[in-house]
Amino acid sequence: MTPRQRRQHYQSLGIVAVAPRKSYLGKFTPLTNIQGAWIKSLLTIWGECVGGKTRAEYRLANSRRLWGEVKESGWSDKQLSRITDALTQAHKEGFRGAQATVRAKTLLWGPVSVSEMIAESERRDDADFIEGVMLKTFKSDDPVFMVGMQFYTTRNKISDITKDLQSVAPWLTVGEARKRVRWCLEIFRAKVFLSARRALDDGAYF
Repeated sequence: MTPRQRRQHYQSLGIVAVAPRKSYLGKFTPLTNIQGAWIKSLLTIWGECVGGKTRAEYRLANSRRLWGEVKESGWSDKQLSRITDALTQAHKEGFRGAQATVRAKTLLWGPVSVSEMIAESERRDDADFIEGVMLKTFKSDDPVFMVGMQFYTTRNKISDITKDLQSVAPWLTVGEARKRVRWCLEIFRAKVFLSARRALDDGAYF
C-alpha cells in the first residue's frame, strides 16, 4: 500500500471498530448460500486479477459471459451453482486470475486450445464489468469496500485484518474484531451481488 492507501485503510478500520452492530456499516439484503458462493468465487477471481493495482486498474478479464448466463437463466440457483462449481474446479486445476475464468468457461461450454485460452485471457478491452459495479456501489473510502478490497486483492486473511483492526482499537477482543471484519465482508459481497444483478437486469453492460 502507498502511504495514502495505508492511511485510508486505518481510517476505515477506525469506523469499523466503533460499529455497535452490522447495520451501522450499511444496509444490505442477505444472500442465499448459493448466491453467496457464486459471488465469492467471482470476487476471488477478481482479486487475483487486480491484486496490487490501483482502483482505476481493476479488471476481471472475460467474465462477461459468466454474468450473462445467469441473467439469461433468470438467476436460477442451478445456473449459479454450475458456474461456482466450474470456477472451483478451475482453481483446483491450478488456474488463477483471468485464466481461471477462461478455464471455467471451457468446462461449462466446451474445450478450447491452450493458445486460445491464453489469448482470450489477455483480452481486457471488454472486461471491466466488476470495475463498473465497484465504482457504482462504493466510495473509495467506504470502510466496507476497504475491508473487502484488502481481503480479496491481497494475501491478507480475516485474521490479518482482525489484527489490523485491533491495532486501531485495542479495546476490542479478538472475537469482537473478527466479528466486525466478517460483517464488512458479508455486506461487501451482498452489495456487489445486488449491484451486479441490477446492472445486468437493466442491460447496463450489454
